[in-house]
Amino acid sequence: MRFVTFVKDSQKEGKHILGAHLDENSILNLQAATALYLKEVEKEKRPYLLASQLIPTDMGAFLAQGEQAMNLARLTSDFVRQGRQKKKKSLQGLRGEALTFSLSEIVRKAPVARPGKIIAMGLNFHDHAQENKVPPPEFPVAFLKAPSALIGPDEPVPYPRYTKELDYEIELAIVVGKRGKDIPKEKAFEHIAGYTIFNDLSARDLQAREMKMRLLILGKSLDALAPMGPCLVTKDEIADPHGLNMELRVNDEPQPRQKSSTGQMIFKIPDLIAYWSQMTLEPGDIITSGTPGGVALFRQPNATPWFLKPGDVVEARIEGLGVLRNRIIAG
Repeated sequence: MRFVTFVKDSQKEGKHILGAHLDENSILNLQAATALYLKEVEKEKRPYLLASQLIPTDMGAFLAQGEQAMNLARLTSDFVRQGRQKKKKSLQGLRGEALTFSLSEIVRKAPVARPGKIIAMGLNFHDHAQENKVPPPEFPVAFLKAPSALIGPDEPVPYPRYTKELDYEIELAIVVGKRGKDIPKEKAFEHIAGYTIFNDLSARDLQAREMKMRLLILGKSLDALAPMGPCLVTKDEIADPHGLNMELRVNDEPQPRQKSSTGQMIFKIPDLIAYWSQMTLEPGDIITSGTPGGVALFRQPNATPWFLKPGDVVEARIEGLGVLRNRIIAG
């Protein structure tokens, strides 16, 4: 399945809604549709109450409900698809509310709107370590990126007034689905809900200044420096997460600035889950893959023209996960 977090386009600051793709352009209001399913199929007497308990509108809370909620979401989606085919029109909820929306009617937010942790890997791609002229690390290294930096697909990135060196970094985001601590590698995938795309935008001049003191926070966590999306793709839809093509483009440039594969990861997904679960991992937590080579910072002979500027449109694509697109605007 492909889950999204969205608001209605007419209510851009409204309450977040948990949705699921019915097809490429149709998004299901999952909680309202579940209430209809529970009433019509399960003959539930209090369908809205049960739907709100099992299908919360917050992605992290939904994932915490486990397989029961995931299975109910699948049953509901199938129920609505079948109903549309029979009636040749969109179904309505028990209270007359719309159950489906086109992409043009909604604004997608980051799939996990406010995860407890964003563990962002550094130097975890062989080609990125090579362009950085450093050996591969002996163990996973990362930093915590502030959840307040998250934005969704198609949302603008206001250019931070604190930097002159805004850089891009395409990454695979691993979404934790099951709480765990000290997770062995062989059980790592049991704790994964799915995957999405992450752009670890970086203010390189701030980052360099902070790292002189062996610290890092503002350079990675200014507002809007964490675009994520467009959707959470469940792990069953991705046959091999270590064999996904990755590509990042800026504007209409003929060549991608980053082009690699998750096969270039130094520490694989089971390694990351096992290592970072030395601290408790919780549903909705994000662990990123790190970025491949091609970032602006290491462009030769002069990195300056490669840094992002207002007006640039950045498109990050990962095979099977869609496209994460964001425009840089004047701050």
